[in-house]
Amino acid sequence: MSQSDTNTKGRLANKIALVTGAAGNLGSEICRAFAREGAFVIMTGRTAERIEAARDQLIEATGAPAERISTAVLDGADPDSVRAAVAKLKTEFGRIDILINNAGSAGPKQPLYNVPLSREEMTEQGEAEDVRDAIVNILGVTWNLARIVSPIMPVGGSMVNISTIFSHTRYYGRTAYVVPKAALNSLSKQLAEELGPRSIRVNTVFPGPIESDRIRTVFAAMDKVQNQPENTTADYFTGRMALARAVKGKTQGKPLPMPKDIAATCLFFASDESSGITAEEVDVTHGLSANRDSSSTYMTRPSMRSLDGAGLNIFIAAGEEWDDALEAAKTLVNSGSCVRLGLARSADVAQAKARLAAQNLGDELTVTRFNRKEPGSMEGELDAFAEDAGGAITGAIVMPLKPVGYFGGPLLGASDEAVTKFMDMELVGGIAVARSLARYWRGHEGLQSAPRCVFMTNPGDARGNLFAGLLSAGMTQLIRVWRDEERVQAGNAETAHAVWSNQIVRTTNTEAENTRFASGHATRILFREQRIAEIDLKLPESIAEETGSRKAMVGFAENITGLHLGKVAFITGGSAGIGGQVARLLALAGAKVMMVSRRESELVAARDRIVGELQDIGFAGVERRVKIMANVDVSDFDSLDRAVEATIEEFGRIDYLINNAGVAGAEDMVIDMEPDTWRWTLDANLISNYHLMSRVVPLMKELGSGYVLNVSS
Repeated sequence: MSQSDTNTKGRLANKIALVTGAAGNLGSEICRAFAREGAFVIMTGRTAERIEAARDQLIEATGAPAERISTAVLDGADPDSVRAAVAKLKTEFGRIDILINNAGSAGPKQPLYNVPLSREEMTEQGEAEDVRDAIVNILGVTWNLARIVSPIMPVGGSMVNISTIFSHTRYYGRTAYVVPKAALNSLSKQLAEELGPRSIRVNTVFPGPIESDRIRTVFAAMDKVQNQPENTTADYFTGRMALARAVKGKTQGKPLPMPKDIAATCLFFASDESSGITAEEVDVTHGLSANRDSSSTYMTRPSMRSLDGAGLNIFIAAGEEWDDALEAAKTLVNSGSCVRLGLARSADVAQAKARLAAQNLGDELTVTRFNRKEPGSMEGELDAFAEDAGGAITGAIVMPLKPVGYFGGPLLGASDEAVTKFMDMELVGGIAVARSLARYWRGHEGLQSAPRCVFMTNPGDARGNLFAGLLSAGMTQLIRVWRDEERVQAGNAETAHAVWSNQIVRTTNTEAENTRFASGHATRILFREQRIAEIDLKLPESIAEETGSRKAMVGFAENITGLHLGKVAFITGGSAGIGGQVARLLALAGAKVMMVSRRESELVAARDRIVGELQDIGFAGVERRVKIMANVDVSDFDSLDRAVEATIEEFGRIDYLINNAGVAGAEDMVIDMEPDTWRWTLDANLISNYHLMSRVVPLMKELGSGYVLNVSS
């Protein structure tokens, strides 16, 4: 390229820009905008005929000199094809300043339970791609171009990745499209980190629906699969847009954005005007926005002993690192559930069976082979487990196939083999497991309640494992779309219950209790103890530091946590000594506690100590569980009656009566006592116990259970 060929007037003067998918609606618009701003534009596509025709149209539309518009035939899904094309471009141009990763595909338009996983299914459904095709053509193409082009990008270079707002929203029937797009978002963030030291910027543009015949076809297909009236989907998205415009001379209203709107944003990111911006995400949607972060905070410590899994059948789809899966299975079995552990390799199955036999875990935990490359066999294993367990599968845990660290290193330095294996094993495999579960639950209308599915990352996935970040982002979007599809299908009476799914993301494995902590939360979700609306549950880097558990008796607290969950204890003399310790331990074990005594100051101090310790351990809402009532004298039966009434009003029941308060009495010999002293001693130490039992035991009978503890000497 000679200096005489350059155009020094435009915003991209002297810049060499490579645009993938350049023959398409959006790609050609980006090329036109770049050509008008003085760039040397390299238009790429898979077929020479189509890309050359697009070049001719570009020259005619812009009047750009023919020598400033080049073409390159490459298949972004084939790394060798990309390398060959880029090698030629390096010889001709010496560098590439701007890379616009626009090429991709729409993927099959099928709900999760029907998404094609094979060529045979794809053909039967009349689709042009199966799930693997879509993932390779969306995520793989961008990843390949970034890996191969970035070495010849100079200081000040710019990479722009085209994603979609639908990677953050519900998008019925488009799992195979939005899952790799969500992974692409994570890829873009990491590429910005990796290329930043070389002064190369990486930003992401998020178009929404773009005015085109294609989007109208997509919306119509979505209306059809959801059994909705015509234009329902289109009206939904346009109705959420904030910006009104007059486009192409039409009356001002709420049209869809135009391809030139996205092209203008790409132009800004490609130009030096954005030289201080990287790792940014910009929506070009007329104000249709979506939340990027679905993360919830960590929950309180799991109450293992309180969990009742009787009658529940849980399937665990484990990977090659299955120690964590086995720990989760043990937690579930100990809570009363029947569990089937599905492992990918036959050798692992044999080893797991031998370990179970050695540990004598009984018949409630079985092991089977569960190969994610064989959808038919996976569905057969689910049916077999339900038959063996004597009831439908009520929940599932899905873990990554490969162990943490299997895919490692920088994403730009990843080998072709690693990229291919990751997409096939983790992304395609994750969707395959979800499809098998979706099909199973769709075919079992006799479920008593909504089934639940928990995706769980490997320990340490969110700390330095870059591949895992891509997987977690993809699974987040899989869950979002799956939830939406289940909601629609249940609303259309296609299923009795909608599947409810979440993901647990673990940020560390440096603590021994991390595994128990994670499996405990998975158990709570599967047992329907609580419902979290968020899609991702992020567990903290350090459980001990986050919860303050180092300040408390961690091991002991773990052992009794949940043992008395939901129970109500009434404790006399609860401010100190035996009564105070009983109140403390019952509160640690999950009980609601009413502490009564004469001295208010001592009661307040005791309550504050207990509440503080519970908060240190990680319990929430403890102020509501620990109550006090002062000026209660056990020799004053009226004050005892008021305390009982206050407890019933506060908690609605009394399960445990702890008669701990008493008096030492006078030091005189009995024969020397005054009658009033004798009567006071009996009232405080004996008659008060009887009086409280006469008030509380009938309440316990109504509940069908209760305990009375009288503290003597």
